[in-house]
Amino acid sequence: MDSIISERRISDKAFLGQYVLAVGAGIGIAVGCFMMMAILAPLAVLPVVAVFLHSRLVRAGNSYRLYGDRLEIEAGLLSRKIENIELFRIRDVGLRQGLLGRMGDFGDVYIHSTDSSTPDLHVRAIDNPRGFYQELRTLVTQSRAGTRTVIMENADSLPEP
Repeated sequence: MDSIISERRISDKAFLGQYVLAVGAGIGIAVGCFMMMAILAPLAVLPVVAVFLHSRLVRAGNSYRLYGDRLEIEAGLLSRKIENIELFRIRDVGLRQGLLGRMGDFGDVYIHSTDSSTPDLHVRAIDNPRGFYQELRTLVTQSRAGTRTVIMENADSLPEP
């Protein structure tokens, strides 16, 4: 079996907005509890704890592994789903980062392939997406050269002269 070239999980930074909302909700709960009964004030930490647990479960349940000839996507905690995309089947790779993603160096990589089970794949909220994007493009090019794969466009998708 090939060795793993790169393994990624969803970034902790991707949950920053949820943490901010949870802290706001916690402050709202704390204020409400102090107005009614101060003994209920510790309930204010519940939103933050819930978001923390949610982020840990999502991160633990999703991983992306890049090998020399394929990309493997593993998802699920209790039940497991594993998808593989052979690199020579990948037609296009894209990168998307919002403002917070650019500041925190996390983002999404989009993959369009000829794979019948997973033609479009979204690698969500990973750290250093630019590095993964470049690595993936390089390996796709090498894989196509090694298998002598040529991408043919459909006549329907070509613009008329």
